[in-house]
Amino acid sequence: MFENEVAISITTAEGATPSFFMPADSVKSFSGSDPRQAIPVEVVDRSGEYGVVTLPRRTFEGSNAVKVPARALVFA
Repeated sequence: MFENEVAISITTAEGATPSFFMPADSVKSFSGSDPRQAIPVEVVDRSGEYGVVTLPRRTFEGSNAVKVPARALVFA
């Protein structure tokens, strides 16, 4: 990890937690006391319960496409 990068881990719909590094300036913090942060992804598919997204970087586990719970998606 470089000094301008942050470690990212996400929880998939299946409960796995893939991780990767990305530039810190690409991560958006929510306002107030909300500890969550957002990263830019491309939504490939979406249903009522989940969304399939491509991540900005390949994960250490090998993929850059993951299925996440729909509640994890925030649209700008």
